[in-house]
Amino acid sequence: MYKSSLNTTETIFILSILIIQVQTVTAQTSLQDSTLNNLIHPAGYITSKPGELGGVKMSGSGKQSMILIPGLGFSAEVFDDFAKAHESNYTMYAITPAGFGGTPAPSMPDTSVKYSELTWTNGIVTGILNLIEKEHLNKPIIVAHFVTATQVALNLALNYPEKLGKVIIMSGSPYRYYASRKNATTFDWDVENILTPQKRGELVQAFWAPKWFKTVTKKTWDDNMWTPTDYCQDSVTGKHLYKTSADVPLQVMIRYLIEWMADDPSKRYKDITVPTLILIPDFSGISLTPDSSITAPTVNNSKQYLKYFHQYPWKYAKESRNELLQVHTVPNTRLFMWYDNPTAAYSLIKDFIKK
Repeated sequence: MYKSSLNTTETIFILSILIIQVQTVTAQTSLQDSTLNNLIHPAGYITSKPGELGGVKMSGSGKQSMILIPGLGFSAEVFDDFAKAHESNYTMYAITPAGFGGTPAPSMPDTSVKYSELTWTNGIVTGILNLIEKEHLNKPIIVAHFVTATQVALNLALNYPEKLGKVIIMSGSPYRYYASRKNATTFDWDVENILTPQKRGELVQAFWAPKWFKTVTKKTWDDNMWTPTDYCQDSVTGKHLYKTSADVPLQVMIRYLIEWMADDPSKRYKDITVPTLILIPDFSGISLTPDSSITAPTVNNSKQYLKYFHQYPWKYAKESRNELLQVHTVPNTRLFMWYDNPTAAYSLIKDFIKK
């Protein structure tokens, strides 16, 4: 049996997160279904082999190779516009992580395997390393988007720098931010509750996985994920992206998300030896101001999670003083920044690659 080393104060804090999250919507019975087990595949689900990618979409004819990694819930197709804009400069390999875009996901690891081992996330890393070897790619540029792809890109940069040319991360989130407690009923988003990587792993292992995600309903999941307006300024495109992600089996999404929640590579930025560009959306038109006075069950219309998942954590990259890391905010953009402002995003990428 898994034993947690979280102390009493930490346990109370974590449980309060779960309780408040439940209170902000409605009664727990409607948010969760005790008959569900989202931590395993449904009966009869056909899985992929460990380390196998869902697919690879090749395009372009340039001498420089580039590997495009879509984020949580998305397939290679989200990079079609990106690939078309760069087809004369690069030969691109847009991958689909196993489980997205209608492809089979890996088998669920044995219960003895901790989420902090990032089994599925590192499976994407293995798939990319195999792709590099199979196609004889000479130091490809890695372009990673959103959650999960960020973790893959940083894993590659930290552990396989000799395989890469450069790394570009767009709208990424290096770890799951936790706000500190302000009082018995509210959080102070402006003060981070800093957890060690070990504590993060213990948190998801002891609480998030078994006490929330295991029995959460599909409706609750969809209602609490990134929204269409988070993805893109264009409402039609945003709804399409939201549906694309929502169509992925819940069990697949949960496994990848929990692994993101169990990881924190931010303490290792100083160790990165590959030139890395981090592009942050400004979330133009969306209120990001945290309202710490809001108490459950009142709805807070501010989307502070966008600020504290996708903007704030990158401050540690700046503070690392690693000259190989560049951090830029792309104006007038949301999560799919190359949809909203391709001119600005592509310009920053072009300048970075030229250096």
